[in-house]
Amino acid sequence: MKKIIIALSLSLVITSSYAASLEKAKVLSEHGLKDQAKIELIDIIFSKTSDSNKAKAYYELGRVAFESNQVTQALKTWTQLSLKYPSSDEAKLVKNKIEQLSEIVGESAKESVDNAIAASYLKHADFWSSDKDSRFTIDSSWIPKVETASKWYDKTIAEFPNSKAARIAYEEKIRTLLGWKERGQYGSKFGVEKDFATYMPQVLKAFKELETQFPKASTLQAFRYQIAQAYWSQKDWGNTRLWLNTIITKAGDTDSFYKDTAQRRLQKVEY
Repeated sequence: MKKIIIALSLSLVITSSYAASLEKAKVLSEHGLKDQAKIELIDIIFSKTSDSNKAKAYYELGRVAFESNQVTQALKTWTQLSLKYPSSDEAKLVKNKIEQLSEIVGESAKESVDNAIAASYLKHADFWSSDKDSRFTIDSSWIPKVETASKWYDKTIAEFPNSKAARIAYEEKIRTLLGWKERGQYGSKFGVEKDFATYMPQVLKAFKELETQFPKASTLQAFRYQIAQAYWSQKDWGNTRLWLNTIITKAGDTDSFYKDTAQRRLQKVEY
């Protein structure tokens, strides 16, 4: 019995150790130490830990590669994950993403060729066609940019709820809906910049969802000011004051950039 207890205790210690290594790899990656994170994850993959931990390490390794714009390597790593640990939660998570990554690889990444002679032929061809553009171009004429971008932000939010990716998608969607104006005298306008009545309700809806799901998001005050500013540009003084005062209320006793700016704008709203 004593030996069994010792063995179980040792197993728990080992499992805890590898869980700590996974967490360490995530922290290293978040702080830009991608190479160190990869080493930590590869050590887990070649260790004697459980298949569950190895599947997690493969997933994180692919994620680090993807965030480093190494799309081909991310695809290769996640494909290995799916083949080696097909029943893992991580394999199920990337199953439907591999085809999408394959499209990206086909678009923009250089693939290696195993056969040396074939590789030399490709190098000869590349020498004579080196001026070609390796990126595919897309004519965006008549394609609604705001709606198309929003589709992909919404897809991110739906498939990865309550995640960092979802928060970023909300933030980028709101920025997109707030709109922009292209450079030049005849540059086109988009979002709220183009059509306030159409896009402002969408901004308010997206902001409310962001505020509800991520109440501690650091961008909330900045977006409140952008919304106040959008109303200000329409000479809607009532809503301008409403959103500026909300900024001040949310800040409480804290002295912050947006609280100070809102207070100063409130001194003269009409123009």
